[in-house]
Amino acid sequence: MKTRLIAILAAVLAFQSCGRMVDWVPVNLIIEVYDSSGRDLLDPATGNTWLEGTTITFRGETEPLQLQPATKYYMPQFYGFRLEKGDGNYQLEYGEIDGAIEYRDEPFTIRWGDGSEDIISLTRRLNYISISAKTKWKLNGNKTSSPIVITKDIRTQE
Repeated sequence: MKTRLIAILAAVLAFQSCGRMVDWVPVNLIIEVYDSSGRDLLDPATGNTWLEGTTITFRGETEPLQLQPATKYYMPQFYGFRLEKGDGNYQLEYGEIDGAIEYRDEPFTIRWGDGSEDIISLTRRLNYISISAKTKWKLNGNKTSSPIVITKDIRTQE
């Protein structure tokens, strides 16, 4: 039994040392914002001018929100913090973040144009044996799923 376990461990170590490349999927932070009645506050039709001045900070780098949604698909690259048209609603997206790095409660600080803040934390664990990643998000300290949904009570133009 002991010999079999040693052989299995040796095989795993040999397999890991083969120098294979892993192309990890990048991470994108996706946020949806609604008011308490469920109205999409990111939709330009609702008067989303309250977003002006909104920034996000991640690892000491602050990016302003780009309010013009992209109109073309681009190959994976870092594109900052921007407003995008999602599946029937609008979303804020930040990324792409390096998917080959492990993160432990790594904070993203959103400073909204109205002066309020939200903190989103990312924890990402990589499993090199199964070539998989486990990603967990928190919104202001509470576990959440992706896309992250934020509820804000603000006045918008109708």
